[in-house]
Amino acid sequence: MTRASRHVAGRPPRGAAATPSQHIAFEAPGACPAEAPERAARLDRPGVVTVVPAVLALAAGLWDLGGPPPWRDEAATVSAVGRTLPQLAHLLQSVDAVHGLYYALMHVVAGLSGTAEVALRMPSVVAGALAAAGTGALGRALGVPRAGLYGGVLLALMPIFSRYVQEARPYPMTAAAAVGVTLLFLRLLRSPTSGVLAAYGAALTVLAYFNLFAFLVVGAHGVALILSRGPLLRWACAATPALAAVAPLAWLGSRQSAQVGWIPRPEADDVGRLAVQLSGDLGGATGPGVAPLTWALVLFGLAYAAVAGVRRARAARGAEKPAGSPTGKPAESPAESLTGKPAGRPAGSPAGMFWAAGPAGKAPAGEAGPAPFGHAALVRLTLPWLLVPALVLLTVSWAVHPVYVFRYVFCCVPAAALLAGAGLAALPPGLAAAVLAAWLGLSVPGQLATRGPNGRQDDPRPVMALLAAEAKPGDGVLFVPAKVRKYEAVYPSVFGRLRDVALARSPERDGSFPGREVGSRVLAARLDGLRTLWVVGHTGKNAMPAGRRALVARSFAPAGRWTFRGLFVDRYDVRAHRSNGAGVGK
Repeated sequence: MTRASRHVAGRPPRGAAATPSQHIAFEAPGACPAEAPERAARLDRPGVVTVVPAVLALAAGLWDLGGPPPWRDEAATVSAVGRTLPQLAHLLQSVDAVHGLYYALMHVVAGLSGTAEVALRMPSVVAGALAAAGTGALGRALGVPRAGLYGGVLLALMPIFSRYVQEARPYPMTAAAAVGVTLLFLRLLRSPTSGVLAAYGAALTVLAYFNLFAFLVVGAHGVALILSRGPLLRWACAATPALAAVAPLAWLGSRQSAQVGWIPRPEADDVGRLAVQLSGDLGGATGPGVAPLTWALVLFGLAYAAVAGVRRARAARGAEKPAGSPTGKPAESPAESLTGKPAGRPAGSPAGMFWAAGPAGKAPAGEAGPAPFGHAALVRLTLPWLLVPALVLLTVSWAVHPVYVFRYVFCCVPAAALLAGAGLAALPPGLAAAVLAAWLGLSVPGQLATRGPNGRQDDPRPVMALLAAEAKPGDGVLFVPAKVRKYEAVYPSVFGRLRDVALARSPERDGSFPGREVGSRVLAARLDGLRTLWVVGHTGKNAMPAGRRALVARSFAPAGRWTFRGLFVDRYDVRAHRSNGAGVGK
């Protein structure tokens, strides 16, 4: 390479004053050697940055989509979306109002394609692809397209991402909505027009109606905005109407708080598991998996942003007259480029390490205006997104009432992926490829585990196989607790042959998932004449009430017990001489 070519590559001649853009080009994250500029340009193209993560997410989501067994929450989805719209509205008045938007959308899907597992999971797979593509778009919008590409790929192939993408629940849609809202937030920072503000407020409302706790992302945006000295008042004008629109849902959800009454207070192990899950793996029996490497990449990306900021701060202090400032006044600071208003922090201050502009200080191709973001701005955006919702839910769970469950903060996983992608982008391309390959290898056990029989809280398939093989038409079935009745909607061919001896009012008529059950006198009469009774229940603390257990024992003798993941089956055969229990009071 000639000396002239070295000058073009970003190094000024010895003794020449370096312009800010030259410094930024020299420190650009993920910069490739000058010998391979075309390959770097290909990787940074918008189509590559968004399409590659989307395709990988689709492939991972479709891989053995029908393999993971449907668990109790998916049974609730099947039960809800198979109802008529009036019946669904009746249900939402008493339970699961916070999932009303999701159930309404899935009601349409069920009407078109039925309630088979794969059909109901496909919208989640599509939402996962949108979230991965949006993560790539976020990196590009922040001026670090390579970080977006790597972050989208990591997100698409995270075992924890596959865990939720492959189920018929609203959390992948929540993640995709969180990514979309954050893209609008970046647009708001660049161009806070009334149209952008309205779109941002509407998107926040949709996000909350997919999952109420996901609205905490707005708090993360507020923190990022304060750090960036952005248009705080205009942002509040968009967030406040969204908060007002979400208030009725929050009020109705508070009246249905019994549906989260089962949540335990978080312990130290839960916090450790949260760190593992946010960084991409399942936690629990599968071990940390990709989590250590993901966190190492996140920390490296943070360190890179800090070092790059220090270099820029030193360059700013050493420049007596910055380029582009012929009047002798200081050039526009990076934060002014970010928001269009004075930042209030000098570029040479210690805090300047987190106020640096993006690579080359140029807008993404096809967009006008100054580049508002960069590698350090990616940190300012994603770190609050990663931490604020989880910390708020944990704090509330410890101080007020337990509300923390990981799936409520699943929408923060794209932030971790983007931070880890920024760490990969800061590595030389060859080393980045090797680290990515190692990460993929570490993800395989988690990917296999989430598709196996132990990948969910329940495994109903052995239960259904047992009942299909052993239960005779006309045998009785009793659910413990009554909410296990949701599986009747998932496996009608199995339970349709059995007599639901405790059911007084169907779940559809009752506006609930368990329905309403009869008292002891009616149950005793229904047990009369049965030869076999099957009891299907959840393992754990749920057990048959003592009175009902005594009633069953009066007429039946235990004939077998089978325990599966999350579920058990008891068989009772009629005694040779029994009373029908007519003397039992109601």
